[in-house]
Amino acid sequence: MNCGKKAYLIHNQEGNEWGMKKCLWSTKNDWLEEYHDFEWGVPILESQQLFESFALEIFQAGLNWEIILKKRSALREALCQFNPYELSNYTEDEVTQLLKNTEIIRNERKIRAVLHNARVVTRLSTNFSDYIWQFVDFKPIRATHHFLGDEKSRLFLMQRVVQQMQLDGFVFVGPKMLNSFFQAAGLINDHEETCFRYYELSI
Repeated sequence: MNCGKKAYLIHNQEGNEWGMKKCLWSTKNDWLEEYHDFEWGVPILESQQLFESFALEIFQAGLNWEIILKKRSALREALCQFNPYELSNYTEDEVTQLLKNTEIIRNERKIRAVLHNARVVTRLSTNFSDYIWQFVDFKPIRATHHFLGDEKSRLFLMQRVVQQMQLDGFVFVGPKMLNSFFQAAGLINDHEETCFRYYELSI
């Protein structure tokens, strides 16, 4: 039975189904649409995949997300599939090689932040997934219900997470960046309520 999804179909003037409604940002190009339909907002529970999502948000700072999607494969190859235990052992020579790699985002500050954070992850007393998911009590937040349009409560949550992560040694973390990370990794279901993915990720 497909009761909920039916409500989020767009209809033409004749009343026939035209297509499913989606978050507006995802309709700009095929890269964003595919990412929206299959990845964005899906809860990531595996630690290495979650660290990848976290690292990609660092690389995205100041850039268009489409750029990140296009360079993601090269970043994975250059950064050991974002395995924090492998990254924690990167040497200065390897950093130099990364800065020469034209296929990736060659921002030294971002690269060093990702490597630094990988080392922090290896020193945590728990796995990275449990560390991150504890901030939402291990259950995705449905933004439209939890925040009720109150951006102050969202900011308060992000500031609390920033403070704790900085205390634990993480760098390049801020409320805006972490909000994007929580959205992408499914800790917050921030799909528009009329989007078909909001329904799918809420059941």
